[in-house]
Amino acid sequence: MKIREIPLDDLVIEPSLNLRDRLDDFTVERYADSWERLPPITIYEVEKRYLIADGFHRHAAAVMLGKRSIKAEIIQGTMTEALDFVASVNLFHGLPLTRAERRRAVEVKLKLHHDWSDRRMAEELAVSRELVAKIRRQLIEGRQIPNLPGRVGADGKLYTSAGLPRDANERLPKGPAEPDDVTTHEGSRGMPGAAAVAEPPASKATTRTADTSSFSEFPVDPRAIAESGPVAVTSATIDEMLELMSKQIMQIIAWTQAEGFVEAYRAARPNARGLFHTAAIKLAARADQLRRG
Repeated sequence: MKIREIPLDDLVIEPSLNLRDRLDDFTVERYADSWERLPPITIYEVEKRYLIADGFHRHAAAVMLGKRSIKAEIIQGTMTEALDFVASVNLFHGLPLTRAERRRAVEVKLKLHHDWSDRRMAEELAVSRELVAKIRRQLIEGRQIPNLPGRVGADGKLYTSAGLPRDANERLPKGPAEPDDVTTHEGSRGMPGAAAVAEPPASKATTRTADTSSFSEFPVDPRAIAESGPVAVTSATIDEMLELMSKQIMQIIAWTQAEGFVEAYRAARPNARGLFHTAAIKLAARADQLRRG
């Protein structure tokens, strides 16, 4: 890995390596104004071509300023390695990804590493395990990734459990169920014992490596992976929605029964306790309305 000045004319913009919907004009102008303080872009040298992997806005700023070259960090690798890199890089710096862009990054990462556990994938991308599990299920149902009998954790061990992809050890986050656009997977704070209630026992682990050699029907071309559209998902049935909401409500009840919750509740601000009571009363009233029809 080395850093040097690369002529702009030598750089290749590979569409499949740009997971953004579009460039942000304000960001390009801001980068142009602070050009001297910008870090190098990252390029992958693949088959003697310099492919931009990180720094599309900085490259656009260089073009706007009429620059002939740009400082770049050069990594020699393959197209797949470059795509693997871009699926993670903008989750942690630069212009934040939109909800759709972040989802696309998770989809790409799952297609490249479908043997990773939901927990490992969530930690790698700083998103919720609920989001990873949801996208994984949709990709499996759309036959874009295989439904493996086990997943590889961050420790390199293969964790096996029944009923994948609905693996309780991977599906349940430590905090409340998170929507698609939440980018954190921290546990709930200020409630001792809550994480222990929400987190089920770990699956059995072995030291074997997941074998994906038999899944040749799934695409391995990185361009095909990047350019494949999102899976069409059917809407949840009312039974599925009620089951999900019931699980979420029971999880909240379990938190209130956790060791130390009563003491923490008494120490909470009156406004916070009031919000909790108001929400609980509204939920009970709405449930009674539904029951009465």
